[in-house]
Amino acid sequence: MLRNMRNPRKETLTFLAVTLAVSWTMAVLFIMGGETRESVWLMRWMMCVPGIVGLACSWFFRREPPSAVGFSFPGWKWWFLGLALPLAYAAVIAPLAYAIRFVTGDASFITYQPELLKGPFGVTGVATVPVMILMFWAMTVTWWLAAASVRWRWVEKLGAKLPERWRWLRYGLAALVWSPVVGFGVPSELGEEVGWRGTLTRWWMHRPALAAAITMPVWAAFHLPFIFSKVQRGHMGQNVTFLLSIAVAAVVFAQLYMASRSIWPPALFHISWNLINPQLFGSVYNGRPGLFGGQVWVFNGEGVFGVLLHGLVAVWLFRHWRRSAQAPESTVLPESSATPA
Repeated sequence: MLRNMRNPRKETLTFLAVTLAVSWTMAVLFIMGGETRESVWLMRWMMCVPGIVGLACSWFFRREPPSAVGFSFPGWKWWFLGLALPLAYAAVIAPLAYAIRFVTGDASFITYQPELLKGPFGVTGVATVPVMILMFWAMTVTWWLAAASVRWRWVEKLGAKLPERWRWLRYGLAALVWSPVVGFGVPSELGEEVGWRGTLTRWWMHRPALAAAITMPVWAAFHLPFIFSKVQRGHMGQNVTFLLSIAVAAVVFAQLYMASRSIWPPALFHISWNLINPQLFGSVYNGRPGLFGGQVWVFNGEGVFGVLLHGLVAVWLFRHWRRSAQAPESTVLPESSATPA
């Protein structure tokens, strides 16, 4: 497809320029507004900007419909991987942090503080974590229904069985399927993934290493305004590791998309990460406590430990892509069970 395009670099630069200009403007307004209900909603909509701009650019430059980003259900393997991958990171981070505490003798490096957690329905303490995760997993059923409707063409099949004069009802079914996706909060993480992975990564996925490399600095740049927020402002070491962790994580997200050929695994990983990482290790964005406290900016998944873990996976992936590119007649990416969206 790329060979038939007139200027892929121009398309990419246009997408990046518009996305960063709009999102940075909204981020500045968010920071100036403080953590009010209105400013939090502004941030959530800001996260949708890459997806909105990506869909617009795909149509303008390539006449591609929204389905081109890959809304089809990719199979249970990818679905559960997207949901559970943050738990795998946590299973490494917590023991590693306690190992450092043991070796250094610094009891303040990581502390167990379940008394600071408060969840829904009056739940407090450590029970907050499984309750929040189970509630979140239950809500992702709305995403699965949308993904399944695309893969098995529920709307089209129903429309074909209706009499001609009643086929307009299929639009109602489509709204019924997709409205809970928006009702699952503003689908901010999904909006980001439609842009960064479903658009930018997809445009360059014929060269996987390049696709991942392009998204690294731009995804970090997208988060750049947050280092000037009240909580993060002035903490140079924390800000550098925060942006580095975002950059190297982009490689993992890119691989999830390219290997599954679907937007859902990286979107699920993204929204699951945004729930589980701060719930366990505290939030670097607003300073809210997690199940573990102490040197949060070090052991947080968006701190030093995040850089190391995502970085190790990124190095392995780049080596994998390099070997695959050198091997004759090799398949660059594993095939997915998903059908084209």
